[in-house]
Amino acid sequence: MTNTERHHGWKWPGFGWLLWFACSFVTAAETGSPQTARQWLDAMVDAMRSRGYQATVVYSRENDLKLFKLTHQVRDGVVYEHFQALGDPLRQVVREADKVTCYFPDRRIRVEYHNRPNALFASLSSHWDEQERHYRLQSGRRGHTIGRPSQEIVITPLDEYRYGRRIWIDVATRLPLKFELLDRQGNILEALAVTDLGLDPEVGPERGGMRGHEDWKLIRRKETEPVERWRLTKLPPGFREVRRSQRVVAGTDATVDHLLLSDGLATVSVYISRNEGKDFDSGIFKRGGVSVFRRPVQGHVITVVGDVPMITVRTIGEGIRMEE
Repeated sequence: MTNTERHHGWKWPGFGWLLWFACSFVTAAETGSPQTARQWLDAMVDAMRSRGYQATVVYSRENDLKLFKLTHQVRDGVVYEHFQALGDPLRQVVREADKVTCYFPDRRIRVEYHNRPNALFASLSSHWDEQERHYRLQSGRRGHTIGRPSQEIVITPLDEYRYGRRIWIDVATRLPLKFELLDRQGNILEALAVTDLGLDPEVGPERGGMRGHEDWKLIRRKETEPVERWRLTKLPPGFREVRRSQRVVAGTDATVDHLLLSDGLATVSVYISRNEGKDFDSGIFKRGGVSVFRRPVQGHVITVVGDVPMITVRTIGEGIRMEE
């Protein structure tokens, strides 16, 4: 994680896809099986809302492999999640409803904050009409993924502002087993795959936080009312502002404005902080499927980051203006 990521509290965009991963050991039940790509994706979104699972997931980017363990439960309408990195540095994230706790044992820090409900995936299935203006949805081959019957779904971008995706959905549970992020040439930029999995774990993930952290430094991240002074004057087709907020940097009076954008599938975050005279790298950067654009604007530093091509973050970043 870079210094900028630590400062703004970024999560690498691929992390969101881990919440789509699950499987069970139930034999496939074909009754009412989806027929079209859109029906498969609708069924997947419905399954993600209702299923509980535990999965070991491999994430790969630029020949770098990382291993994670994820537990997801929904009990009485409340979401519980436990996310653990299994390599160095060893870190954990625990979520109970809107309360999130992040454990950083290498720095002996735990961070607590309240997160708004994620409306992106919750509303995904009702926006395919709009998304099909910018993506082509196709059913691919029937086959097997980690030994289970699966259906491949291919999502192809219709312009240069977004990446393609391939998702393999478990036929029995309608839950995703594998995901690939693709550039316009079909090269794999990032991939996620389940290796070990189970359905309806008995142990609540909210109990999975690290023990012995009582003497660690506790940081409570706060959010204040969103700031309306920033205008987005140049958005790529299909992208819209989902929400905005202002975060108070822990232990200081400094604030960071956060704007979240989406086309219903890809997400882009904009972070705006006051330039305190420190040097920073401006320009455009890329790692795997993550593109970053950074530039100064009227005494502030604007950072745009997302799982989109570089032209997308550049277009958004160059179009940000401050209200007079």
